[in-house]
Amino acid sequence: MSKCRLAICDTDENYCRRLDLYLREHLGLSFEIFSFTDYEIMKNFAKENEISLLMLSENIYEDIMNFGMKAFSKNIMVLDEGLGTVNMVCESMIDENASIKHVSKFQPAAKIVQGIIDYCTESSEDFEGLGTETLSGKGQIIGLYSPISKCGQTRLAVSISEKLAQKSKVIFLSLESFSSLAVDLGIDGEDDITDLLYYADCEKNKIGLYLEKIKKTRNGVDFILPAKTAMQVREINSERLKELLFILINECGYDYCIIDMTEYVEDFFEIEKMCHKIFTITKQNPSDEHKIRTYEEVLKQSEQDEIIAKTVKCPLPEMRDIKGFDLFTEKLLESEGIIIEQEP
Repeated sequence: MSKCRLAICDTDENYCRRLDLYLREHLGLSFEIFSFTDYEIMKNFAKENEISLLMLSENIYEDIMNFGMKAFSKNIMVLDEGLGTVNMVCESMIDENASIKHVSKFQPAAKIVQGIIDYCTESSEDFEGLGTETLSGKGQIIGLYSPISKCGQTRLAVSISEKLAQKSKVIFLSLESFSSLAVDLGIDGEDDITDLLYYADCEKNKIGLYLEKIKKTRNGVDFILPAKTAMQVREINSERLKELLFILINECGYDYCIIDMTEYVEDFFEIEKMCHKIFTITKQNPSDEHKIRTYEEVLKQSEQDEIIAKTVKCPLPEMRDIKGFDLFTEKLLESEGIIIEQEP
């Protein structure tokens, strides 16, 4: 299957060049990107090549209306420049099967990227096979689980993710319910891990496209927001999660998948077995030490030797000491061979 082509046509050479560079760096989808500042060259290109998505400045869009938009592409994004004439005069002349979307040319480039992602997901049947442009990742799965509540597990999971993201491609999956993760990170969104699992189940060939829509990136980490309720979390079983992780690693190219785990999920032990390492936070007080001992006894009685061997106990430092916490994370990863300490 040939790659999807995205073409930009704008006579403003500086804008066209900057948008081209930004999309190549930030769009994250496997488009072949072509840019044109000459309408005639773009028209000749369209005669010989199918353009999956065509982005046109408003003045060019008006000029080519009489040719019929399907002669260029079925899918058009118009970069509105405030001329104010397109909607009133020209839109009635468009081919019935052409799909047209208007975005402001002068809005932040990140919003133009989001507009492209929204367009592609809304018309996903026209972008079959569009995914992420990447090689397969290392595929290390790192889990965090502790039977101690409010122990700083999510903070450590985020810290590990951000540390690894400095040199690797990292995705963060939370299996919590009623989580404050979005508020803590200052991110928002309606879609969550249940939506991503649905697409992994039903539309594997479009998972890269939907991932770009669902993920929220902060400090280099791609975060997938957690499910809303414990009931939704319980519907996440090991087979569904295993399939999703396979796609994220082998098709989306993630080097590390960080899983902030809870025991609410079905087949909890099976999910733990998927991990290469499991970091378990401990606390030095009688109540929490009892919880850790009980958890370890359950693992032994269930003959979960594989999980025991993968588990790394982590007594966390003072949470308010930001520099100390960051150093703790770095040393923890180095001690487990996940980060190789650099020579001075």
